[in-house]
Parts: sequence; structure tokens; C-alpha cells
Amino acid sequence: MFFRDKIRLTLSDGERSVMLAFIGVSLFGAGLSFTIVNRLGGEDSILRALGAYDYWVILAGALGAALGLFIGQDRLGHAGWPGARRALFGLPVISFAAAVSAGTLALPGYGTMFGPFAAVLCFWETPLLLLFWFIILVATHMLYAIWRRERDTLFVVHDDGIPT
Repeated sequence: MFFRDKIRLTLSDGERSVMLAFIGVSLFGAGLSFTIVNRLGGEDSILRALGAYDYWVILAGALGAALGLFIGQDRLGHAGWPGARRALFGLPVISFAAAVSAGTLALPGYGTMFGPFAAVLCFWETPLLLLFWFIILVATHMLYAIWRRERDTLFVVHDDGIPT
């Protein structure tokens, strides 16, 4: 018997969708941090030598984006127009929390105020990144909807009064 047969990690569809949402948001946060690092370096080229601090800022962007999603995840995935409105008002919360978290991780103290400022400037200079960030968060909302539907089925009470 192999080791992988003894320990098997089985995730439901909803749990996989939440995991995919975190991966997508984290990857985009790392890409956005990479863009900010390149702009701070004074170069617009993608191919340049990155230092250890540059790698740390990119990792901080990924972790900060994941933390921002974790903070605002209660606003995502709800059904209907009220759920869409709740998610729409949650997108700035997630974005701001991600920028503050990434900035604080990258440069404690000054980064707390510089992270949101750098993100706003990056979005202002490249509106296509803002569009992609919006699309990622809308996709995250839809992935969370899968998870919420799955969770809601756990607490359904049938006619006999027994929850399933």
C-alpha cells in the first residue's frame, strides 16, 4: 500500500473552488506587486535582474492579496441581486485590505500607507490591470457561490424534520 493511499486529501467541489479563488487572487497579487516593483525600480522592462527584496515584495503581494480575500470573504458568493450588491461593496474592502496587508508585509510602517498608494497609482497608470483585478474578484465571487450553495445543502431540513 502506498503512502498516498493511506493519507488522502479529499476536497469537495466547494472547497476546491475556494482554494482556486485563493490561488487566483494570490497569483494576481504577486503579478501586481511585480508590476509595482518594476515601476519603483525606474524601468518599464520586464526582463531585469531582481534582488532578494524584490522577491520578498512579490511574495508579500501574494500573501497580502490572500489575506485581503480572507478578510472580505464573508461578502462573496451570496445568491441573487442582494448577494451581487454585497459583493460589489465588498470588492473595495478586499482591495484595500490586500493593499494594506501587502504594503505592511513588504515594508512595515511606511508600507502600510505606501501599499494602497502604490496600488492606486498602478491601477491609474494601467487601467487594464484594474479591469483584470475586477474580473478576478468577480470570478472569485462566483467560485464562492459554489461553496455557499454546497454549504447550504448541508443544513436542508426535509419534510420528516431530519436535517441531511
